[in-house]
Amino acid sequence: MCSENILLPIVLITLIITVYYLDKPIEMTYYGLTDKVVYVDNVSIPEKNNHPECVVETWNNKTTFELPRIETLKLLAKPGVTQTVTTEGLADGELRLVSAFLYEDEIVVTTTRQRPFQTGTPVYCRYFDCNRVEIPASIYKSFFIPLTSVHCLRKPGVSYMSLSLAENETAQVPIPFTHRLLNEPPYELGVCGGQIYGMDEKWMQITEFVEHHKLIGATMFYFSVFEIDGMTRMILDEYERSGYAEVTMINTEYTNAAMMRHMVQIHECFYRARKHSKWLLNIDHDEYLIPFKQPILSYIESLGNNTAELVFSMRRIAKFEESLKKYNNIEEVSNDIQGANYNLTHDSSFASPKVMIRPDKVNVMLVHWSYGMEPRYKVNVVPKHIATLNHYRTTSPKYLWSDYMMIMIKQNVKFLHVTLQKNYVEKLRHNVAQVVGYVFEKHDVTCDNIPLVLQRATKPYLKKLKICE
Repeated sequence: MCSENILLPIVLITLIITVYYLDKPIEMTYYGLTDKVVYVDNVSIPEKNNHPECVVETWNNKTTFELPRIETLKLLAKPGVTQTVTTEGLADGELRLVSAFLYEDEIVVTTTRQRPFQTGTPVYCRYFDCNRVEIPASIYKSFFIPLTSVHCLRKPGVSYMSLSLAENETAQVPIPFTHRLLNEPPYELGVCGGQIYGMDEKWMQITEFVEHHKLIGATMFYFSVFEIDGMTRMILDEYERSGYAEVTMINTEYTNAAMMRHMVQIHECFYRARKHSKWLLNIDHDEYLIPFKQPILSYIESLGNNTAELVFSMRRIAKFEESLKKYNNIEEVSNDIQGANYNLTHDSSFASPKVMIRPDKVNVMLVHWSYGMEPRYKVNVVPKHIATLNHYRTTSPKYLWSDYMMIMIKQNVKFLHVTLQKNYVEKLRHNVAQVVGYVFEKHDVTCDNIPLVLQRATKPYLKKLKICE
């Protein structure tokens, strides 16, 4: 007891002195010295070959000698077979690695390089062990398919993957695997969230997008981020924390590429979802799937087991105002649900459809359809009365193709008013408000909540913060 009485004043005095001097500039004084003495620390660096031995686990002790579906991939890489062979991409794209997905019989590396006419051109798979040392005599010559992605053989003891455009050039910095060695996909329905770019606040739009699709049965979301504002990043972090999303941060060499990296996002989402989600809805975050007659997963089940792609019609709904930019209060959030606020549209059309696919049953995913479906599987066009996509398209002139309303008026398109059922809208409001409130609703620390001992020890600091006056 006596020792405790002695220690407490010492601790308090130490805290007070620390806080006092932290608030003052530090002055370096050399007492009694005319010259500054510099001591050189010799930093010990291990020899390059002095690495711990890599343990090759059973799952990683596998060699494949031929890529699965190689003949289909070669066919799809030929000129004129898919649009990715010709018009897509940016002519000066650098080779930058995004992800490496480990499957049972292959490894797929996604990149940011999306040059026109790149599909089918050679690229070299490079294999590295657990110490990031390249495995001798392991280089494999592959090719880009589709556009930004590369399929590689499996080799034993590989922990990191890289690529190079020539066999004798230095490989890109190797990246670790994302494991997809799964017997069955853990998620029934996943959703691609489109490419996120620019510093406009999208937190409200992203939250409503996720919460809507959760209501209709989706349990996993895949987002690719090129640029992002802080508030939207906080929302994505929350969905990652809660296990509803996988977010890929993608760094390209461009300052102003904007939406011109769509194929990078689509291929990243496609391979990330393969073996992870049984079904994948490939849409942007301003598009909502609206099932009418029955839940979408029930409808899929009614089609049998030989469907690998569902094609949905789409209708544009004019969005005359932008979503909330700044969070003020929950009431504003509840009143900003675009699914309830906007209803001017037209009859849905298959002119620009979007699809839901089985990512393990098709070989190439593009914006509006897929290529190279596995044998015995088929495409189903979903009737308009079963489901459609609502595309909440902004009319703000600062966005691409925002003049579509004027074009439709000139074309004498017949406009309609649609509304969503009340009980659905109320559920959506509640769920959006719950997520947004959890992330952004904050309050100040008050003096009453700080222990008295700490108040006394840090009084100058707390006063400076205007917590305890």
